[in-house]
Amino acid sequence: MGEESDFTDDGANRQLMRRAVFHGSGLITVGDVQRPRPERGELLLQVHVCALCGSDRGLWEQGSSVTPGHETAGTVVQAGADTSTPLGTMGAVFLVAFCGECPLCQAGSQGACLQKEAMLGFNRDGGFAEYISVPERCFLPTDSGLNADDAVMLLDVTGTAMHAIRRAGCLESPPSRALVMGAGPVGLGCILALHAVGVPKVLAVDVVPFRLDFTARLGAVPIAGGDAVVEAVGRVMPEGPDFIIEASGHSAAQRQALDLLAPGGKMVAVGHSRGPIELWASRDLIQREKTILGSEYFDTREFEYNQQMIVDGRLNPRQVVTHRFPLEEIEEAYRLFWKGETGKVLIYPGRPGYPL
Repeated sequence: MGEESDFTDDGANRQLMRRAVFHGSGLITVGDVQRPRPERGELLLQVHVCALCGSDRGLWEQGSSVTPGHETAGTVVQAGADTSTPLGTMGAVFLVAFCGECPLCQAGSQGACLQKEAMLGFNRDGGFAEYISVPERCFLPTDSGLNADDAVMLLDVTGTAMHAIRRAGCLESPPSRALVMGAGPVGLGCILALHAVGVPKVLAVDVVPFRLDFTARLGAVPIAGGDAVVEAVGRVMPEGPDFIIEASGHSAAQRQALDLLAPGGKMVAVGHSRGPIELWASRDLIQREKTILGSEYFDTREFEYNQQMIVDGRLNPRQVVTHRFPLEEIEEAYRLFWKGETGKVLIYPGRPGYPL
């Protein structure tokens, strides 16, 4: 397939497109830029929706030379040479332009590729624009029964959560007592994913009252974070959680999670932190046979299983979405998001408004 296809989209005759520009210090403007053309092996997508993420903070504070936005869903409207995806296919964008050759890629951990070509939305143009050109290997087609919101929620929220669960072997043997440390969008997705795979009791820890209330609406037992969290969890779950997902990315919370973990339990860290934690091999790991795992982005081969969970009605990650904005209001969306009183926030670059 190549550019000779006669498929057209609503904006096919426009040479310019709207995109967000991050200037730094929280200033974001929306303006016109030349619409991209797909190179060999690339697909041009009309972007339907792109989500905000906590990892955008550096771009928001310092500015960016590329268009941010790494949780993107859209429809293929043009294809470069040597591609095979049919035009009109809707799907999500895998943010890691993985090499496919390194040991981690060969082992199925493409999200942690050691020789990645780019990170879409970080050092290559992302989805806060009307169109985005992506490597075909990074395009993940979605089931016809899913809409664009479903597609984008299959990325960081569902993909990260389910990968952590897989890493710990919880699909084959679900734990009976789980705890999620940190109730941002990924943590909220972890709560839904744990319930979806059959975990009967999930506790959620956070310091923000809005997020704690949100976790209760998703079926978790909320626990206020802080210095007394170990005692508070112990009152609700005396035997301790046998599985913990640490999604806060704070060193103190990571240390608390390790203290909370029951003997023989597993802890998976998904929240990136800026500082170390103190770890005593004998006391923390050997004597109590605890396991600590790291879990990055998901593997593209997991995508089909994850979306089937939505199709089958076992999982509805759209429950995590609380706010939706057009591209022109993206600066306001971020200011609200940083207050910590939202779930997932979605941006719709298309005209005239939100997709169905």
